[in-house]
Amino acid sequence: MKIEHVTLEPVCYRLRKPILTHHGELRDRRGWRVRLLGPAGLIGLGEALPLPTSGGESPAESLAALEELASALDGRSGTLGELLDRVDETSPDAPSARCALDGALHHLAARAKGVALARLLGATPPVTVAVNALIGVGGTEESVESARAAQARGFRTLKLKLGGIQSDDEEVRLRAVRHAVGDSIRLRIDANGAWSAEEAIAFLTRVAALGIELVEQPVRADDLAGLARVHAEAPIAVAADETLTRPEGREALLDGKLATFAVLKPMLLGGLRSCVRFARAAAARGVHCIVTTTFEGWIGTAQATHLAAATHAGDRACGLASSDVLELDFPPELIPRNGVIHVRDHPGLGCSEPA
Repeated sequence: MKIEHVTLEPVCYRLRKPILTHHGELRDRRGWRVRLLGPAGLIGLGEALPLPTSGGESPAESLAALEELASALDGRSGTLGELLDRVDETSPDAPSARCALDGALHHLAARAKGVALARLLGATPPVTVAVNALIGVGGTEESVESARAAQARGFRTLKLKLGGIQSDDEEVRLRAVRHAVGDSIRLRIDANGAWSAEEAIAFLTRVAALGIELVEQPVRADDLAGLARVHAEAPIAVAADETLTRPEGREALLDGKLATFAVLKPMLLGGLRSCVRFARAAAARGVHCIVTTTFEGWIGTAQATHLAAATHAGDRACGLASSDVLELDFPPELIPRNGVIHVRDHPGLGCSEPA
């Protein structure tokens, strides 16, 4: 496979509504779209949307890495594996830039072979992937209204963002949402590292009777001892998220010390291949993986959905409802219907592509 040319295009996707987390307020997603021109005029697309507050590189570092990668790949030939090796060797410390080139190379290879991207990653489409709805930090009434609306649309799993208000208020909000949607809906919570281990254990103990499916990243990403303690002592399953952006965090999770679940975000972990490799290692140790975007556009969301089809076992929902979050046209195939996305056995990303 020969890369005839690499181009970069700046993009900015505004959120329909700002998302508040422990790291601050997120209003848009900015970065670059990568376009690879391959054999016979085929195109491969990828996205780099850095998120430094969650463990990624800065925008300036991402752009510098993208420019270096474009130079390294322009005019180069090789197998998909060889070209991906080149990407990893060139920019090991720029995960969003690597994710963009990794995704574009996979997309191009899938088109060249005439197969769905999911097949390159190890899946056998068609595959149905369950998707969770996101309930942002807000007041109790607003959260209940959002939860009921998501339930009416067919979502069976809701994720509530916590960590932005007082814990007493968060407990009231969580209880109100559970009461509003009933016991048949799965609830998970995401603290984005807002708590200490002591605060997390106390809060999770108080709300355990609500049937919470899991808690994502209850403590800081660098607090491995605290995460291990919550995993050991809390009555609710723990999912490692931002902790996995650190090599020592990934190693500790594979040692079985940190969490029951791993949240795979290609934009923070360097792309599809690195996520597939980690997912296989995690599965061999009994750790369940959940694929989630960092609110990418349709390209990154489509690639993450194919990754979920290839790595996700069971009926746990993945965080792929970017179309609900961004003011952006998405292909209809990527808009969740009744809480699921269907990965079709069509070449490339298996969806109609917006202009």
